[in-house]
Amino acid sequence: MTSNVARTVTTLVEDTFAALRRISTVMSSVLDQKPAPRSTDLARMRSAVFLELSTHQGLFNGAGVVVAEQALADEPRYLQWWRNGANPGAPPTPLHLDLDPSSEYFYDYFTMEWFTVPRDQGTRTIHGPYLDFTGVDINICTFAVPARLRDGTFIGIAGADVPVAAIDAALMPVLRDTRPLALVNAAGRVIVSNDTDHLPGARLRHTTPGIRHPVPDTPWALVWLQR
Repeated sequence: MTSNVARTVTTLVEDTFAALRRISTVMSSVLDQKPAPRSTDLARMRSAVFLELSTHQGLFNGAGVVVAEQALADEPRYLQWWRNGANPGAPPTPLHLDLDPSSEYFYDYFTMEWFTVPRDQGTRTIHGPYLDFTGVDINICTFAVPARLRDGTFIGIAGADVPVAAIDAALMPVLRDTRPLALVNAAGRVIVSNDTDHLPGARLRHTTPGIRHPVPDTPWALVWLQR
C-alpha cells in the first residue's frame, strides 16, 4: 500500500516540475533573444503561465517566474506571478509584492530557499510546507526549477505554489485506507497525514522506528505513525 501512495506522490511532483520546465523554457527563450532584455520582454510569460494554471487548476494556487539579479537591464528585482481565480473560470490575478529594498515591507526573494537552491545548486527544489503571508495565509509548498540562458547563465526560476490542502486532496484517496501515515519533508515536517494528531507543518516526533520510506525522486518520505 505504501508503494501506491509513493507512486501517487511521485506523479504529482513530476507533473508539477514538468509544468515548471515548460515555463522556464519560455523564459529562457525570451531572455536569450536580446543582449540586454527588459522587463517588458517578459510579457510573453503571461500565456505560458496561464496555460499551466489552467491545466493545474485544482493543484496550483499560483505560478510564475522570478528573475535573477542583473538578468534584466531595467529592473534589479522583478517577478511575474499570478494566482488562480477564486472562482472556476475566473482569470488569474497578478501578485504585487514590494521589491524596494528601502521599504518596510520589502520582499527579499534573493534570500529565500526556493530561489537560492536553484541559483546556488542548479537543482530543482520544493520548499515547505510554510504559511504564505503574501495575501493568502495558507500552508503551501513552493516548487521551483532554475532557468538559464544557452550559455548557462542563471536568469531566475519558474515556480508554483501548491497548497497543502491540494496535496491532501490528491493523496487522500490512497491514504484513506492505509494505517496512520504521514508524508514529511526532509526536515521531518508533516506535509499531509491521514491522522488528525499530525497537522501540516508540525515536526514529526512519534514514529515507528525504522519504518520510513523515501519517496523516489523527491526530498520527501512516508512515515508510519505511532498511536
